[in-house]
Amino acid sequence: MPSTPPVIIIGVNPIVKIVVPLLRAFSFQIVHLWSPRRLTSDITSLCKDTLNIDSFSCSSNEFDHLLNTATQPYLIFICTETDQHLSLIKRIITTSIIKPSTHHVVCMPPFNVDPKSLISTQQIQQQLCCYCYPIGFLPTFIKLKRYLTEEHANIGDIQSIEFRIHCCSLKSCSNDRINSSLLNRFGSFALSILFYLFGTQYLSTISHAYIQSPNETTCSFHINYNRSIRLPPISVNIISNSHISSTYNQELIIIASKCALIVNDYRLILRRFNTDEQILIDSFHSDTNEKFIEFSNENPEIPLIFIQSFYYFIGHLKESLINHIPRSTFTDLTSFEIVYKVQETIVAIREAARTGEIVPIVR
Repeated sequence: MPSTPPVIIIGVNPIVKIVVPLLRAFSFQIVHLWSPRRLTSDITSLCKDTLNIDSFSCSSNEFDHLLNTATQPYLIFICTETDQHLSLIKRIITTSIIKPSTHHVVCMPPFNVDPKSLISTQQIQQQLCCYCYPIGFLPTFIKLKRYLTEEHANIGDIQSIEFRIHCCSLKSCSNDRINSSLLNRFGSFALSILFYLFGTQYLSTISHAYIQSPNETTCSFHINYNRSIRLPPISVNIISNSHISSTYNQELIIIASKCALIVNDYRLILRRFNTDEQILIDSFHSDTNEKFIEFSNENPEIPLIFIQSFYYFIGHLKESLINHIPRSTFTDLTSFEIVYKVQETIVAIREAARTGEIVPIVR
């Protein structure tokens, strides 16, 4: 039976406290952690005491040696600051000193990257290289996409779409400017979900964009599709509020001619207009709450819903690596086209907010 590839973790961002135990839960073996930063006593304690990783380093030469002398492909999981993603991906998947790279790469979305610079990574990748928006792997969104396609006759034509996100205030520090942006962090997740559900092919313009500066406590924008697919403008509203009780809450509201479809965090509800009946279509397994509530308590900066979404992502990832042929859901949710369009749309949103004009989204 095919086995999972050995794993190299790059970076020591807080997300590694979630990624490492989840990878182990799916029988992945962590063989090394490489830090782009020097090994402080805190990093050493994180690796040895918290993550139970014995092999770790910060030497570039040692990292290159690991890649070039590998007897089988590694799964390389990038958990660094976002401004390092592109250079690391290129370093891993371009031709190395000894032989062409055959390693698998998983990366958090490369926020604030010039979209055109992403094209080079697509052109040179040789094996699985996915830019992971893990929240899309929640079973609720996968079921919603199928429902929108298969139940159109019962749903009717879509008349309005709104995505609401409420989150606690983000910490801002001098070396975390990119991660502190509502648009980059939470706006990108909203965009990836919407593009997974409704596609990117007919994406047209950005309008009514507003970003409050300097702390970006509010961010809102409208996504417009070409009229040929009969989609109304999609409204996205993101609000940061230090007084809310939870770290993150999302609500997607789709109003159609015959009913409303509402996703509140991970619950998918159908509400019929003629009877005011509410039907719970999906609420993914409650045992994930019990499994990961301890992770969430230990890492309050990472919302529980994100931890749960990683669980489903890594399950899909393992299946794709073992079967060597990713299934359509995995391929759709890690689509380079989605990653590219998210980055392109973020650029357009910032421009629309700056100018007050409608900005086209074109490659």
